Amino acid sequence: MVAKAADWSALDDLLLVEIGHWIVLYTDFAAFRRVCTSWRSAVPEQNFKLRMPWLLLPPKICSDLRNFVIPPQGVTRRTLLPEANGKMYFSSKGWLITIAQDLSINLLHPFSRYQIKLPHIKSFDNWRSLDMSAKTYVFFIQKVVLSSDPLLTSNSIVMVIHGDRGVLAYSKPGDKTWTTINTWRGKYFDITYYEERFYAINSHGKIMVCDVRGNNPTIAQEVANMPYNIPRWEKAYIVESSGRLLVVTRDGVALRPIKKWSSQTTYGNYGFKVYEVDLSTNNWTRIKDLGNTTLFLGHNSSMSIESDGVYAKPNKIYFTDDCVEAYWFKKKGGGKDMGIYNIEDGSIEPYLLEDSRNRLTPPMWVEQS
Repeated sequence: MVAKAADWSALDDLLLVEIGHWIVLYTDFAAFRRVCTSWRSAVPEQNFKLRMPWLLLPPKICSDLRNFVIPPQGVTRRTLLPEANGKMYFSSKGWLITIAQDLSINLLHPFSRYQIKLPHIKSFDNWRSLDMSAKTYVFFIQKVVLSSDPLLTSNSIVMVIHGDRGVLAYSKPGDKTWTTINTWRGKYFDITYYEERFYAINSHGKIMVCDVRGNNPTIAQEVANMPYNIPRWEKAYIVESSGRLLVVTRDGVALRPIKKWSSQTTYGNYGFKVYEVDLSTNNWTRIKDLGNTTLFLGHNSSMSIESDGVYAKPNKIYFTDDCVEAYWFKKKGGGKDMGIYNIEDGSIEPYLLEDSRNRLTPPMWVEQS
């Protein structure tokens, strides 16, 4: 007797939605939608775009396993990732950028485990002047941003902030060395890729633009300057959000005495401010309502999504620990300063209650790609 073929198109829509939610790679998500018309209508492409990034937790012991916290349910997914063991890493466009103790650098896709070799740290212009100690290994590179997902395009560019002075440098596909951006007007804090160019904000609130595919790839031009009437801040992020360029300032990330004259220190976020920047007029407008937008900020994380209220809470900032000093000077390392900030009323609610502290790599947001 010949078994009757299954009618896959008759599967319940709710089941299809649940299955679609657990698909990690966009290529798999696209293949899932190609099965038939009913599957495609049950799981629209917008569902993938609305997803929150996953929170990658640092290991508590030296291990080949990594835990991802999957919102909004808070389910933990354990992933075998030996390529990240014992390494410092960052995240951008769904990839990890790993730095090994031999100072080699690679792009690593955390779910396919595919790797792309990047130029060695010794190829930076200023590496000879550095003390290549364990401290340098942890702090030499402070930020890494990709222009695009290397799985989707062949011309993805990597831009980094590095060194004691917080200098910019980039690498194109096939490069053997890092190319330094020669323009420096203060330590750079953050970078974003916006309208086909890299934008960076420095410690003085100046926004610089780098067109590494243009005629002057090693020159950065000043395109905006934070007004003097904006309150002082400790950290600044620059984020592209639905075609807008946002700057977010943060206080509480620096070590401070527990009380006056105390030698004991603490840290912890106590406020964000969001500004929309008009590059044509240098107008900075304070934003207190992001609408359906949700921001994700922290160590190497500056991103936004449009939220429908299911996957993420709108008009909120999901933040992770960004006190660099804590990872070196605190006995337990960093990782304690995490939560959800309400832009409207300034309140903070906890996001991850478990202790997630580490001396090497903090918790970080990883986009799904």
